[in-house]
Amino acid sequence: MDGLHFRAASPAFMPTLLLRLLAVLSLLSCTTAFGDVVIVKSSDAEPYKQAEATLHDELAAPNCSVRSVLVKQLAESGIGPSISTTDTVVAVGTSAAAWLHSQLPGGVELVYCMVNNADEVGLLKGGDCWGVTTNIPIAEQFKLIAEALPSARTVGALYASDTSAGRDALQAIKDHLPRDWRVEAIAVNDYSSVAEAIEALTLKKVDVIWTTSDSKIYDAAAVRALLLSSLRSKIPVWGYSPAFVRAGALIGVGVDPRAQAAQAADLIKQLKQHKDSVVEKAQPPREYQIALNLIVADQLNIEIPDSLIQRATYVFRSEK
Repeated sequence: MDGLHFRAASPAFMPTLLLRLLAVLSLLSCTTAFGDVVIVKSSDAEPYKQAEATLHDELAAPNCSVRSVLVKQLAESGIGPSISTTDTVVAVGTSAAAWLHSQLPGGVELVYCMVNNADEVGLLKGGDCWGVTTNIPIAEQFKLIAEALPSARTVGALYASDTSAGRDALQAIKDHLPRDWRVEAIAVNDYSSVAEAIEALTLKKVDVIWTTSDSKIYDAAAVRALLLSSLRSKIPVWGYSPAFVRAGALIGVGVDPRAQAAQAADLIKQLKQHKDSVVEKAQPPREYQIALNLIVADQLNIEIPDSLIQRATYVFRSEK
């Protein structure tokens, strides 16, 4: 064709050709895609173990080392022995990511997953740090609220007005509210306790109370106080985790550790191939899980659409 002629390889030549091709592919998969990787876990909690197993599966390749260690072990023994020959370190969990970001030597890439509020722990500052957060985009959260509560128009929220992070959080809510919705916000720092701020919020005419995983506002005591006030005032709560929904929020979201790890592995591939084109330092999760509490829905006389129930990963029902 077009003056080009091809000659089939002889049978004796085929094994040699195949071996060379396999060797090239193996080399490319190791040096271009992954390289030497150390996985550093915040703890041995089950979600972190699930992420660790997926990272090993995703990054495994011939002649490519993938090792795991706890951040506590690194802190005790020193970072040098485990990281000295490493191209990439993967942090699993917020505490591991924050510690590594402050300790890793220059030139070592840090990729993280299972991290909450990357900005608050400083992961967006400095170079050689990219990752996947557990923070579901606010717009997606409001879409789910609208689906579960079609008549909702007013969102209640607690925030800290005396910090830039708190003011930014409130602005983010306003920026992503559906059209014709409004927010009633209560500044927790204006009250002597979070419990008092919650009571003030439930006195507002809101259709749902939105929460975020800000430990400065929602510790265990605040969550209990909010859920009790929610039942008394008949106001449903949006929970920032499946555990929150199981405890008494109407609806919420969570992430799958395996999906987080798979997304982090994909990010490593992108960085190895064309780092300059990877702009986003903290990627939102590509996938998230929906959680519903139908027991609370019955108590609040709310009917959750069947289509939403069918898509939910966690559905908490009465055992009767």
